[in-house]
Amino acid sequence: MAAKQAIGHRVCRLVLVRHAIAEGDGRFQGQRDVPLTAEGRRQLGELARKLSRYPIRAVYSSDLCRARATAEAAAGELGAKIEMRSGLREMHFGCWQGMSWRQIARRYPRLSALWIKRFPQQQIPSAERFDQFVRRVRREIRNLIAVNQGLCVLAVTHAGVIRVALARALGMHVRNLFRLALDPCAVNVIDYFEDGALVRGVNG
Repeated sequence: MAAKQAIGHRVCRLVLVRHAIAEGDGRFQGQRDVPLTAEGRRQLGELARKLSRYPIRAVYSSDLCRARATAEAAAGELGAKIEMRSGLREMHFGCWQGMSWRQIARRYPRLSALWIKRFPQQQIPSAERFDQFVRRVRREIRNLIAVNQGLCVLAVTHAGVIRVALARALGMHVRNLFRLALDPCAVNVIDYFEDGALVRGVNG
């Protein structure tokens, strides 16, 4: 086992994990509450191994069941309790939820073309506004950092949430979010200081 990394007193190390493979993987699941697949459950042992190198002191999770099941497996290995945070939920994709991109493009050809062209300004009917989603995620991360100074903490969440966090830390414009690939059970690590952030790992 690799030696656990120490962190500075004023640093909050946030370990962001995307949930394991869930039913309908690859679709715009958004806030649909879908369970893990059998393959996803098999990923959990490897996730525990990857997390063992970090001195994790607290575990937070989106309250959607695919994230919650992933967090429960990790917390069990770490001997930690989980705090559920609805602010860590994926974006709500409105009428696109549960659909593949092929289905969306076929059913909403004009809207899907506009969404690609105008992202992130183009809205999806009945969906969470993208700017509101970004503000929600950034606010939630600020809250986690504020109460965990000097600690390493785990947040089990969703691809969109992690992309927003990484983009902010890297100084990327949100229109480039989808240039960041995030695999199920991928580990991403950001150190937060008083004057900025340092990305230590992406999609590990």
